[in-house]
Amino acid sequence: MDNLNEYNVDGSLLGLGQFVLLEILSKIKLPQDAQQFLAVCKKIYQLQNHPRFEKIIQSIIQIEPIFIIKESSQGNSEENKFLHSDENEPCVIALDPVISEGIVRLEIIFENNRGRLSGIGIADASCSFDVGKMPQDNENDKKTVGYWSNGTLDHFSTYAKGNQWYHQRFRISAIVDMTAVPRKVVFYVDGIEQPNSVVEIPSEIRFWLSPQETLASPLYFEIAKWAAALWNKQQARYYNLGNDSKVEERDAMEILQNKGQALLHPPLPMINRVINKIKEELTQGKLIVPVWKRQI
Repeated sequence: MDNLNEYNVDGSLLGLGQFVLLEILSKIKLPQDAQQFLAVCKKIYQLQNHPRFEKIIQSIIQIEPIFIIKESSQGNSEENKFLHSDENEPCVIALDPVISEGIVRLEIIFENNRGRLSGIGIADASCSFDVGKMPQDNENDKKTVGYWSNGTLDHFSTYAKGNQWYHQRFRISAIVDMTAVPRKVVFYVDGIEQPNSVVEIPSEIRFWLSPQETLASPLYFEIAKWAAALWNKQQARYYNLGNDSKVEERDAMEILQNKGQALLHPPLPMINRVINKIKEELTQGKLIVPVWKRQI
């Protein structure tokens, strides 16, 4: 092809075939960008019916954890698990990649900690943890946030009490919201949000784990799914299917009726179901949906 116009596709983006559009979708890194792409028009929206769609979306959401192990004395990794060595010394393992955008969740479980102090937290991406040191050592105290198994929250060399203690087999989550103003990190134990959190976190962070004589298994390391929660709610009353202690109800599809005027911003696959629910229950509210100016 000698002329650039020979590369043009009839109908621009909308003239591309389904497989090419799926390939474009697979290259998107953030869920919110994927959501905007799906909202361009009905043709792209219908990609959700393709067998490959769910796998592509899962690849966008999931993040592959990479343990930064500096010396073999710290331990070793097996797939998504970090196994601490038998050395009786502090151990802090940072995780790649660096997080700088979106809402990201890390959920782990500590095993075989034998009552030793374990922790999960975040650090400025510039932090480097020396072998045998705690995360706040070497002037890292102003660059790290740690939630320890004794229930304390460590930040700026202060220890705030009030969060739940945890031990082996508890599911511990840290969720960073890089979209919030100010940016923040919130912690959960077995799905229950903890009262102490930290705002004004750095613009680029890494998660870290401190398993003392224990095995740490990241269960989920993902870009958090979009749902109403304490950190992104737009109304004082909100619904969430998760174990959020602040929600008014769990399943909005079951209890929309007689609940006043609702603010509804459903995921794209749920739009038709929500509209039908509104019609059935004669519910009043505001429904936020994409505007398709060009129908295909």
